[in-house]
Amino acid sequence: MKTTFRLLVSMFVCVSFGFSGIITGISVIVNDEPITLYEVYKYSKKFKITRKESLDVLIRQKLEESQIKQFHIDADIFEVDKYIESIANRNNISKYEFFNMLKKENVKIDDYKKQIKQQIKRDKLYQSIYKDKLKGVEDSEIKEFYDKNPTDFMQANSFNLTIYTSQNDKDLQAIQKNPMLQLESVKIEKRFLTEETLNNQLKTLLNATEQGKFTQIVTIQNRSTMFYIEEKKDFKKVSYENAKNSIYRAISKQKESKVIKDYFEKLRASATIKVLRSPS
Repeated sequence: MKTTFRLLVSMFVCVSFGFSGIITGISVIVNDEPITLYEVYKYSKKFKITRKESLDVLIRQKLEESQIKQFHIDADIFEVDKYIESIANRNNISKYEFFNMLKKENVKIDDYKKQIKQQIKRDKLYQSIYKDKLKGVEDSEIKEFYDKNPTDFMQANSFNLTIYTSQNDKDLQAIQKNPMLQLESVKIEKRFLTEETLNNQLKTLLNATEQGKFTQIVTIQNRSTMFYIEEKKDFKKVSYENAKNSIYRAISKQKESKVIKDYFEKLRASATIKVLRSPS
């Protein structure tokens, strides 16, 4: 009996160590920088993408990090604070209120600041890549885009909405996952909003959200708020003059993305990448 028990224990230990080795083993080495299988699995689970897609993203991140080091790109605390303030301002809240929102979501402020610092460094890298390679946007390109995509410039001016408000983002996130959920902490109100009662920011948010979908959660008068779009009405086409700036930004963004994509494809092709274990 004791022999059988020892055999079972030994088998369990071997399987445990074997599984641990698979999960923590190195998947790929990019220019002497390792990516573990665990990192791939974790990223795949977090962002709900395939392991191959996760590996491609992580390889890209390693290449970005190597470029940031090579070009001595950094970001100081003042840049981080300014970036965070701009996020808070876009949501019409103070930096203090924004930090409180993060705490409610169990996000550590120091960890968040590290992420922002990395984002700023990445933005600086991208700017250095495309600043000399990016061609300007011609007026003819803007006009052509406007003429070829007429439906993109049809905007609703009236909305049948269900408005959800709460002190806690998590309550609204729970309703997004299960619309039938009823929580005492969430106030629900049916409203019909017209052009006269909408500011530009809210109108943009509602138009950017599909009918039959929830908007993203925003802060209005210190309360977490989201809208469910029941119906959009009173459609009008945005004039060319009013659409020019947004088209310019969209085309510029497309060109920037292409320059960055081409750059990192060439960089990856010339990098030393060793595949030790392909995640399955």
